Amino acid sequence: MAENTEQHVAAASESAREIITPRNLTSAVWRFFGFWAQRGKIVEPRHKVTCKLCKVELAYHSTTSNMWAHLSTAHPGELERGPTAKQPRLESFLKPAATSSLAAPRQEAITEKLVKFVCKGMRPISVVEDVAFKEFCREMEPKYHVPSRGTVTSRIADLYKKTVDQLKLSLQGKDVALTTDGWTSLSTASYVTATAHWINEDWEILNSVLQTKELKVSHTAENVGQCLAEILGVYGLKESVICVTTDNATNYINAVEKHLEMVNIPCVAHTINLAVRKGLAVRGIEIPIARLKVAAAHFSKSSADSYLLQQKQELLGLKAEKLINDCPTRWNSTYDMVCRASAQQAAVSAVVFEKKLSRMELSMSEWSLMEKVQEILKPFKVATEALSTDAYPTASAVLPIIHVLLAQLKRTPSEEEAPALLEMKAKIATDLKKLYGEERVARRLLNKASYLDPRFHQLRHLEEDQKRQVHLAVLEEMKANVGGGRDEAPERPREQQPKSALTAMESLFGGVCDTRPNQEQDISLLLQKEMSMYEQESPIPPQENPLMWWKTLGGRYPHIAQMAKKYLSIPGSSVRSERVFSSADKSESHWAVLSEFSREISEEEAEVKRMISVNIIKTVDSSTDPLFKLIHHYSDWHSLEKAVFWMKWLQDDPG
Repeated sequence: MAENTEQHVAAASESAREIITPRNLTSAVWRFFGFWAQRGKIVEPRHKVTCKLCKVELAYHSTTSNMWAHLSTAHPGELERGPTAKQPRLESFLKPAATSSLAAPRQEAITEKLVKFVCKGMRPISVVEDVAFKEFCREMEPKYHVPSRGTVTSRIADLYKKTVDQLKLSLQGKDVALTTDGWTSLSTASYVTATAHWINEDWEILNSVLQTKELKVSHTAENVGQCLAEILGVYGLKESVICVTTDNATNYINAVEKHLEMVNIPCVAHTINLAVRKGLAVRGIEIPIARLKVAAAHFSKSSADSYLLQQKQELLGLKAEKLINDCPTRWNSTYDMVCRASAQQAAVSAVVFEKKLSRMELSMSEWSLMEKVQEILKPFKVATEALSTDAYPTASAVLPIIHVLLAQLKRTPSEEEAPALLEMKAKIATDLKKLYGEERVARRLLNKASYLDPRFHQLRHLEEDQKRQVHLAVLEEMKANVGGGRDEAPERPREQQPKSALTAMESLFGGVCDTRPNQEQDISLLLQKEMSMYEQESPIPPQENPLMWWKTLGGRYPHIAQMAKKYLSIPGSSVRSERVFSSADKSESHWAVLSEFSREISEEEAEVKRMISVNIIKTVDSSTDPLFKLIHHYSDWHSLEKAVFWMKWLQDDPG
């Protein structure tokens, strides 16, 4: 009885088993294969499939090759006897096939631009996983397959290596000038960057970021010097560096001069800014400027008084402009603040009087003093803007511009000039002279650059004895260049002549009466003649690019042109390094991209995106390439995201 019951249960269990093919398996061969299931649910492991025709079990490892082989040998012709395909609808011919693959060259070209899109915008790599981004790509190019996050990560690493190799090739055999700077983010992550500047064969001044390296130790001169040495070691530039331009931070100056043993050039923009700050610290000027700062801060925080200021401006016929506040680290911000406040003096005074804001009230004499301060600072503003560029030579203009600024400060003061203004000008002049003193190596190098610039080659900013020293230094360096590059042929042995009275006379007086030309003396005369002709050239206007002059007339003065290509590449300011960090708007949310990328690739290559973002060049027509429409769209979106972040941060910040 029990045996019959067991047989009945086994038969019922066998009848409940069936072969099921999961719906996600869509290959044609799966019409004939499946997995054993109990009551509609697969219970057997999926390492074996069963033929629906002959119930034979086959091994299954995610491929269908063995199933096709079984079907062709055991059941030939079954595929041809399958169900007839449905007639396609008209829409299927009109709509592009989204599942079909894109041509390999086009797929690769778009992926390459996508990688550059991530790098140049410092965007998170996870953007390729965003659903909206994929939908946008699908709309622009339905056949394009957006690569995975891992693929983009590896592509960025490959692009970094390619960019470094191209940069090494460009710098090979060139005289290179550097700038360097450091920055600490809000999350206390510290970075050191270095940029290279050089002039190519076509007399174009080029620059590139070498590396932006995280510094995880204290910013001592030794640590900064070691960090810069490692960056230079990557490119093999230790011996070809002319000088390094830095701001006036002591640790960076010592890192360059003591640890790298290179010439440090003070950033002229920082120098001017520091000198002006010391001049503005005079008590008679410091007090009214402090009141202007309070006024600018007050109107930026008080919406009611800000609206009242707008009403006064409209009533007085003034341009509706907000006051500008001073920022110690922003060049010329004090000048901009004084100019804006002076232009809005009537409206500001009206609001201050109506609201009784005595702490920001200026007397008429103080307003008059601010107008004169504005006149004094205007040349410094112009000088800073002129030298804060990397598009043309600037180091050659540093000393001539400093000379002009000092001359402006020395102008004979009027009888009514306030003592505070005299003290202010004296402090500024003293500080400028100290940083570019006669004994500094940087001054001698900058004077050489000025001589090699056809705008300033007459050295009108120097005394006659100083000019002679510069001319002599240039001549000695040119002689060294000619001597170092000249291949001297070995002296041929003289033919043996029979001894006679005449040959005896030659051996006696040969060293005294030698009439053969002195080659070294001839070279010196040749170089002096070249310098004399160059010095007779008329100076070109200050607004013209000296590199264009050398490109046109450099053939006349080949030895001087060789030196000009070296010294005119020196940047007068470290603004290029400053822009490396300001390109991220110093936003913590934006710099989080860098730390994310660091986790995905490696700690040593954390600067990859930043280097690529400033060194790669666009070569695609943005008006025709659909991908650039995508980039433009997402660039605007990214800017909006940053703006919203800052608005929320300002609202939440009680300060």
